[in-house]
Amino acid sequence: MRAAIFIDGGYIQTQLKMHNIEADYGELAEYLLNPLRASFPLDLLRCYYYYCAPYMSPEPTEDELKRMETHSKFVHEIESLGRWAMRLGKLQKRWEGQREVYEQKRVDVLLSVDLVRHAAAGHIQHAILVAGDSDFVPAVEAAKEHGVTLTLWCGHASTVNRDLVALADEVYLLDWNEFPRREADGEGEGEAAGSADSPEKKLRRRRRRGRRGGGRGEGSTNAPEVEQRSEPAAHRQRSQRSQVTRSQASGSGGEGQKIVPKTKKKLTWRDKIKKWAGQN
Repeated sequence: MRAAIFIDGGYIQTQLKMHNIEADYGELAEYLLNPLRASFPLDLLRCYYYYCAPYMSPEPTEDELKRMETHSKFVHEIESLGRWAMRLGKLQKRWEGQREVYEQKRVDVLLSVDLVRHAAAGHIQHAILVAGDSDFVPAVEAAKEHGVTLTLWCGHASTVNRDLVALADEVYLLDWNEFPRREADGEGEGEAAGSADSPEKKLRRRRRRGRRGGGRGEGSTNAPEVEQRSEPAAHRQRSQRSQVTRSQASGSGGEGQKIVPKTKKKLTWRDKIKKWAGQN
C-alpha cells in the first residue's frame, strides 16, 4: 500500500515552539509511518511540507534579511531529504487597527490540491495528514470518496478541529517525549573526548530503534472508538497511547479537555490457568 504524508508547516511549527523542540526532520517520516506499519505495510511515495517564506518589505530590513537567510537554509534542508518536497505559499501583512497581522496564503490550497490529486489519480491508497485546520475538511472528504484512507496526526485536542478528527479513519496524538528532535547545541560538553553517550542519549536511541522496528504508535485510536491491540508488556509500558475519541472531539470544552488513556491487559499463561481453575 502506498502512502503520502502531508504536513501543514505552520501547524507543526507552532506545536514545536509550544514544546520548545527543534525537530529532526530526517526521522520525522519514520515516526509518522511506523505506528501504521505495525498494522499494514506502507511504502512512502513522498512527504510534502507546506510552508511560506517570511515577509519581506519592498526595502528589506536587516532582521528581514536574516529571517530569509534562515528560511532558505531550512528549505534546502527539507529538499535535501529523500522523498521530501517543499510547497511554498506566501506570507501577507495586513493591519487590524494599529496592529500588524501576518497571514499565510495559498498554503491550505496547495495541500488540499495535492491530497485530492494523488487520491483521484490512484497514486496513493493511504494519506497521513499533520494538521488541525477545518479548511482541510473538504479535501479529506474528497480523498476518501476516491477510496483513500486517512490518518490524522495532531497535538492536544484543543489545537485540532473536531470535524477533521471525526473524518479521519485513525487519529494519533503527537507524543512530545518521543518526537524526533535534534540534540541541543553543546550537549555533552565537559565530557572527556571519546567518552560514552549519556544515559538520556542511549534511551532516546533505543526508543527510536523501537519505532523503526514497527512498534505501535503513540496516541492511536481507530475511529471512532476502538480498543488497542495487546502488546508485550515491556513494549506496552513504553508505548501506551493517550487516545482522542470521537466523543471527546465532539463534546464541549477545549482547553483543559481530558484525554483518557486506554490500555488492554494481556493475560499471561499463568493468569489463564488460574482463571480456568477458578471456573472448574
